[in-house]
Order: sequence, then structure tokens, then C-alpha cells
Amino acid sequence: MLNYGMSRVCNGIKRLSPNAQSIVEYVAVILVIIAVCITAGIYYQRSLQGKYRQTADVLGGGEQYTP
Repeated sequence: MLNYGMSRVCNGIKRLSPNAQSIVEYVAVILVIIAVCITAGIYYQRSLQGKYRQTADVLGGGEQYTP
């Protein structure tokens, strides 16, 4: 059986080599970090919109601010 370092077959189950497994783990960690950054960005954006609305309500004499 040829083994090119990406996978091997043991008892009919395909397994990743340690190098490939660590690459998959790094990709998973990076995806989690990206998801956290996107989620935090959404909450930050909503916070800023709330501050703008509050400021516009105060400066606009109580009129509602509609984006």
C-alpha cells in the first residue's frame, strides 16, 4: 500500500496522518475565531447604532430616528 502522508487505511477505516490531523485542527480553530469576530462585530455595530439613535433623539428634540 502506498502512503503519501495524507491518509492510511487501518481495518477498513480511513485515518488521517498526524500532519493532516493537525492541519484540520488548525483550520477548525481559525474558523471558530472568524465566527467569534463576525459575531462580535455584529454586536458592536448594533451598539453603535443604538448610540447614534440615542444621540439623534436628544439632538432632534425627541423625534424618532429611523435609519
